[in-house]
Amino acid sequence: MVRLRLHVGQGTHRGALTVFPVWTDASPVTGLATGATAEVDVAERAGAPSVDQLVVMNRSAKPTLLLAGELLEGGWQNRTLTASTVLAPATPTVLPVLCVEHGRWGGETAHRRQARRAPVALRPHLEQSDAQERVWRRVSGYSAVAGPSPTDSLTDRLDRAKVEAPDLTPLAGQSGVLIGIAGRPVALELFGSRRALSAHWRPLLEAAALDALGRPAVRTTAALARAFAERVQGTDLTAVRGAGAGRRYGGGGRIRVDDVRWRDRTVHLTAIDLTHPVLEAS
Repeated sequence: MVRLRLHVGQGTHRGALTVFPVWTDASPVTGLATGATAEVDVAERAGAPSVDQLVVMNRSAKPTLLLAGELLEGGWQNRTLTASTVLAPATPTVLPVLCVEHGRWGGETAHRRQARRAPVALRPHLEQSDAQERVWRRVSGYSAVAGPSPTDSLTDRLDRAKVEAPDLTPLAGQSGVLIGIAGRPVALELFGSRRALSAHWRPLLEAAALDALGRPAVRTTAALARAFAERVQGTDLTAVRGAGAGRRYGGGGRIRVDDVRWRDRTVHLTAIDLTHPVLEAS
């Protein structure tokens, strides 16, 4: 089962979006870099750029956590990481990615990292056999709420939507967040520390706000949020594969749980309700 005890606090409701703080009784994980300030270079493959691969280099002295769904902007086209990983220092690594900008191929070698995130509705597709086609369809689908993009770019739609994420900051000791949209919990994200959560806080809420656009302004109740957390907490997890310098565990059915551990400690856990209506158009 998920090793951590999850405690869900009072939610904040804005339109279709309800945001709940999450705490655990685990001590904070230290010694790991993450977020936009992490010293990671991202570039196209030298001499032969490939849609589904980018080269990353961790320039920090610390291992660095990169998240599934992180947007890597620029290069020959904008991409998103397909899986979370822990990068060892000073080791060039080729990572699998997917295109989130269908109408461009060409440009600079280097990418920008702002630690922006793909919306929740896109992330369950990132490792499926037909992942690229599914991602392109999902990105195009956001045109209905965020307007057109000259290159069919997800980052354009995040910019153009001008989504208004709730004006919140993590509370003392908070290391996770549970997102409800249109009256139902859709996702829970947990980090190894409040500091790690803070590093991804605004991009996480902005991505959720994009999914909430056009949805009914129904509050997600605390009872549903706590039932979701209990379901996550009771999920049996098994080792799936390596995650760079970490290890990945997964499990669940309707609610899929993905747990990345480093030194046998959870550094990033995600849980997504695969039956939530925001995924229906995917």
